[in-house]
Amino acid sequence: MNIFKDTIAALALIIVATAASATSLSGNLGDAGNGALVGSDLGAPDFADSNSIANNVALYTFTTSLSGLVTLVSTGFAAGGVDPYFSLFSGSGASATFLDSNYAQAFSTGGDFGYSAMLAAGTYEVAIGTFANMSFAENLGTGTLGDGFISLGDPNALHDGSYSVTLTTPVPEPGTNALLLLGLAALTFRARRNSERS
Repeated sequence: MNIFKDTIAALALIIVATAASATSLSGNLGDAGNGALVGSDLGAPDFADSNSIANNVALYTFTTSLSGLVTLVSTGFAAGGVDPYFSLFSGSGASATFLDSNYAQAFSTGGDFGYSAMLAAGTYEVAIGTFANMSFAENLGTGTLGDGFISLGDPNALHDGSYSVTLTTPVPEPGTNALLLLGLAALTFRARRNSERS
């Protein structure tokens, strides 16, 4: 009976607390120096005119080590930037599979968006572009990032070409590792002490 109580007490010390880590995904769809940009076909971005720039897409890869709430909040439109469209993919590279987008919001109210979802630990891709430049994976392709984008980005939604999205992912609290070690040490100590009594 004491072993059960001691085990529960030790495990209580191992509960993982989480915090959030925020990352800014920002740039300009018309900036040739923006290394996140690709064209709608995932090839080189095109800067020939506003129509071409409106069909560039910024790709960002992120990894979350914990399952939990992930948020994307756009703030660029209010500051004079693009009317944004984003797509979220699970995995990385061309084989990353489509998960979600801001379709409903983009085609109703438009402008800046707030998005949140519970995601498993893993690697993800976020694609940010202008209104209406959707991923083929959303409804026509194989469902992967490699399908590319439909090239219907609206030049009227480009504005100054800038975008700004804050990505927030769950991370362990700084003291989590210490709590884990303390809990394991307590469990080991109790088990050893109980075996010596036997």
